[in-house]
Amino acid sequence: MTNEEQRQEYRLETQLTVFLELDDDQGHEPVIVISRSLDISANGLRIITDRELTLGSILRSCVQTHDIATRFMLITEVKWLQPWQNPGEFLVGLALFESEDSNILEWKEYIAQECQSE
Repeated sequence: MTNEEQRQEYRLETQLTVFLELDDDQGHEPVIVISRSLDISANGLRIITDRELTLGSILRSCVQTHDIATRFMLITEVKWLQPWQNPGEFLVGLALFESEDSNILEWKEYIAQECQSE
């Protein structure tokens, strides 16, 4: 079954800026990686990044919308990844967690509004 066949919800094709917080193995400050989305949904994101992420890792992520003023802090899990078009680029599937210390409810409201305007 392909990733396309596993989708159970509507996805919006849009390029938003996605900031990923990666823990440093040596205990230093976390590293922030800037990536971009290919598509988004209420429960996940498909992004392109220049880092090979670890499957199953839990990351704090921040999605910035086109108006730049709106940002969503989300807790994500790396569900899958594969090489992308250019060397060193990866296509990554992120699943969203329901978490009290995130903007998951606001994110779902945002997705619902965006789906209505399509």
